[in-house]
Amino acid sequence: MATLKAGAATVDITPPIGVDLCGYGARTGPSEGIHDPLRARALYLNCGGQALIVTSDLVGLDYASVAAIRESITEATGLSADQIMVSCSHTHSGPATPCLPTLGRVDPDYMALLLRKLASVGQMAVEQAAPAWAGHNREPVSVGFNRREKPWPKMGECAAEKGTVAAAVDTLTVNSADGPLARLFVHAAHAVTLGSDNLLISADWPGYAQRFLESLEPGAIAMFGQGCCGNINSDPRGTFEIAQSQGRTVAGAVMKAVELSHMRNDTQVATAREQFTLPCADPPPVEEARTILEQVQEQLQDAREQDNYGMIMMYEGMVQWARWLLEMAQKQATGLAIDYEVQAIRVGDWALVGLPGELFVEYALNIDARSPFQETAVMAYTNGVPGYIPTADAFAEGGYEVEGAYRFYCGGYTMLKPECEALILDAAGRLLARLTQEGTR
Repeated sequence: MATLKAGAATVDITPPIGVDLCGYGARTGPSEGIHDPLRARALYLNCGGQALIVTSDLVGLDYASVAAIRESITEATGLSADQIMVSCSHTHSGPATPCLPTLGRVDPDYMALLLRKLASVGQMAVEQAAPAWAGHNREPVSVGFNRREKPWPKMGECAAEKGTVAAAVDTLTVNSADGPLARLFVHAAHAVTLGSDNLLISADWPGYAQRFLESLEPGAIAMFGQGCCGNINSDPRGTFEIAQSQGRTVAGAVMKAVELSHMRNDTQVATAREQFTLPCADPPPVEEARTILEQVQEQLQDAREQDNYGMIMMYEGMVQWARWLLEMAQKQATGLAIDYEVQAIRVGDWALVGLPGELFVEYALNIDARSPFQETAVMAYTNGVPGYIPTADAFAEGGYEVEGAYRFYCGGYTMLKPECEALILDAAGRLLARLTQEGTR
């Protein structure tokens, strides 16, 4: 009978002061200091199959960066891309990365070093593999509210009603023979407790949660996986003190989950991945596309006249996107689509699904409800961030996530079609069903 081996590692990925922060369009300038460090962490699992999970305190990564990280890890370890999962916390106080080029200029030197560090932390985790025990649990907790269902509160105040949220934290506990090794925890709440007025580098509330857990269990590496929070904001928002409180709240639930986890050393590991495309809407008529270009050109001029640092960048990107849209309209392009993948990892009777993009919380709730596993955690912002991915019902409702946000992301595209939800849910279902067989002893 195979026995579990695991390794974990962590590395500092804090950028230098002066890089652009990412996630907001109205910042007055680049970063002015470091409030708390950013880190990348990795967990390697081997029992019957192999899996490597890399998490990072970043707003997100583009597909090309993820491919480069996977390729480097494959060269160093022999693991396949199917076995490597790369996820981000979506902190809005981290450095600009290529997935959101309109909301911050990327520092190429930092980005090159970042990719090497993200690959190296994965390699280190593999190299440190040793006998281990794993368990899992889900505990109630929530530090978010549904921003599309309920009114936004004032900064610093709690939402009166939370709406549809994933009110729990999913935790995978891994111990070595010497004691605590890693705690991977997944919860859905945008890392936006710190607003656009903050110019200090920070991991926001997930960073506090990770550091608090590591202070409670020296030797353990705490890894945060951001859930499907496309429509979930952290609650309340405003200060570092609030972010600290939220981090401690989630960390407390994680500690309870750790204590109640049933640990085993024969936990079977298996992975699966599907790659496909998500259909996008056809471009509008030429005259409508030309009008959109003229509008964003005027907005760019206004931003320049106001000398608004963040808005200038944002509208420069919007002009570039609008020019692409006009070109597509003139070509009468059809069949537009974006690349996509769904990845799943089995650890005994627990499963982890990784999804690229900013998905609405309903994706996680539906995947878990349909899953054959005892508990299924779902991480968004994983293996790339191509943009928001609403539910099919949300398209008729409209709003920022449906009608405008897609213009900010790399690799110009039009809005996704409602049928994308079924494509993603069906792929996740197929992978989880396959893992029930591949991970069976």
